[in-house]
Parts: sequence; C-alpha cells; structure tokens
Amino acid sequence: MTDWRQVQSDVHVMLNQGLDIFSSAEAKYPLLKPKGILRRFALYSGGNDSMCSTHLAMENGWADEVIHIDTGIGIPETHRHAEFVMSNRGWPHRTIKPPDWSYRDMVLRRGFPGPAAHKYAYVWLKERAIAQLVRETKKKRFDRIALITGVRNRESTRRMGYTIPIIRIDARVWVAPLFSWSKADCQQYMTYYNLPRNPVSDLLGYSGECLCGAFAKPKEIRIIEKWWPETAIKIHLLEQEAAKAGKHCVWGTRPPKEKFMDELPFMPMCAGCLSDHKA
Repeated sequence: MTDWRQVQSDVHVMLNQGLDIFSSAEAKYPLLKPKGILRRFALYSGGNDSMCSTHLAMENGWADEVIHIDTGIGIPETHRHAEFVMSNRGWPHRTIKPPDWSYRDMVLRRGFPGPAAHKYAYVWLKERAIAQLVRETKKKRFDRIALITGVRNRESTRRMGYTIPIIRIDARVWVAPLFSWSKADCQQYMTYYNLPRNPVSDLLGYSGECLCGAFAKPKEIRIIEKWWPETAIKIHLLEQEAAKAGKHCVWGTRPPKEKFMDELPFMPMCAGCLSDHKA
C-alpha cells in the first residue's frame, strides 16, 4: 500500500532541490540585468526525464517557453507526444529544427556515426538548432539565455563534462534542476503529478527524438522494426543510399577502425546517451 504522506514528503524534497538550483542560477545571472538571463527555455525531448524538468520549470515560473527539437531522424510518435503534452498543458512552446541540412545529408557525407563521431551528429542535429535559437533571442552582447535540461548526475553525464548543475558557456546558461535526482525520483515525481509518460521511452528505453545511432545498442534496430516499422524503413532506405555513396552504411554500428571515446565533449542535450539507456 502506497504511503502517500511519504510520497508527498519525498516529492517536496525533490521539488526544493530543483528550485534551489533555479534560485542559484538566478542569483548568479539576475533576470533582465546586465550580464543576466534574458530568456529561459525548457528543453523538452519528449522523454520522461525532460518531462519532469520541463514541468518543474514551467509550473514554478522558471521558464518562459518550451522548446522541442525535431532532429529529422526521430520516431514520429515522440514528436506527436511532445506536441500533445506542450499544447495540453497550455505552455508557450515551439518545435525547432536544425537549419539547412538534414540527417540524410550528414549520412551521405560522412556515413552513419559511431561513438567517436557522436560529437559531429550532436552538432549537426541539435547544436545548430540551439545556436540559431540563441542568435534569434539575444538582444545585447551580455545577454544570457537559460537552457533547462533533464540531465541527472550519472556516469554518462559526468563523461560528457556535466559535473555541476549550472554551467555557462558563452551566452548559454545550462541549468539541470534534476541533477541530484535518481531515476526512481523521476518516476515518483511523474506519478505524484500524474504526468503522461512517453510510450516510446518505455519501449525503447529513451525518448526516441533522435536516432542518430551513434550509441545504439546491439539489436536496437530490431526493436524499431517491431514497434515503428515506418521509421525502420526510412533508416534502411538511407542505408542503401549510403552504400551507393561509399559511406559507412549500417545504422547503429561502429565504422571499421573507429575507436570508442572514453571522454566525450560537453554535449548537454545528449548527456544520457551512454546510460543504460537514456530516459
């Protein structure tokens, strides 16, 4: 039998942990002040961790708008789920895409990425979209843009350089309100607030908004074929194109002679890529 008083107490502790991180970010970069935060975006992948961070930020007045990135190689059900959640909650939101070039363009130029090429895929599919968002948002030289993520402190997070919950790089202030939460904490938070789970996350093990394949598990493509056959067909057709172009043409595999990278660059929107698996 669930002890709801204990659940309420646990959620209250988690809530305060997240809000303390927000308060620290605001204290360091005061809103609308010189060298302060001009606008605050909650980055919602469609996954369950970012559901928690986005809800926490939007419902407590610490984000102005929700941003969902359409990488062009995600599972459509995840994008529909994200759109439903954002609209149903009445949150100001928009979906953005990387400008100019697609995932297909990337594969036909460089082949399907393995672990060592993940940075390239990250820049191509996510970083360029955020860079454009920041350029369009900044008004003055010292404006700061807060980007709120569902990053939690785990081995894969630390390997990607995310060692503290607030990190500023140039104009961007990356804020991770769930940094000290566990996966069980996220599940408890979602249950308490009756937040909708992404069925793709529950089946695939991560949100499915990006299927670049750099850290795909063995036989992961079989799961995609079973549950999302249209997406699998799209991947297999691209494999055929890559083969004709003479590029590495097997999705979710490491190119020949590519070595695994023990330490990875700071990639906050993919900090869970090495976890078993990301949420």
